[in-house]
Amino acid sequence: MAAALAACAAGIGGFLYGIGVGVAQEQAAQKRADDARDAATKKLQEQMDASSERHQTKEYARQSDVREIYHESQKIVDRPVYRNVCVDADGVGLLDRAATTANSDDLWGISGDTRPIADRPTD
Repeated sequence: MAAALAACAAGIGGFLYGIGVGVAQEQAAQKRADDARDAATKKLQEQMDASSERHQTKEYARQSDVREIYHESQKIVDRPVYRNVCVDADGVGLLDRAATTANSDDLWGISGDTRPIADRPTD
């Protein structure tokens, strides 16, 4: 009976030792996978950093080659519409027509209206 008990104890001890070895192997495999993933991420980050640096270098070179040229030009107004006194009837008519259209009013009777006047209604 003592031999059987010793055999059971040895079996249980071996089983627990095997579980410990299996856990250690799984942890080692997980660490290798994590290290491989970290290495791949680091490699991609280095590639992105190098690409960004190349782009910045090209952009600085391009910006140093760009010259800005400013030209001043004089604006000439042919027919002023409003001053202290109304000078141009065409401009006033256009402004009145735009205001009437914006307010959804009838255009009849507005200065500059080009609709023909009907003599009488046609049947």
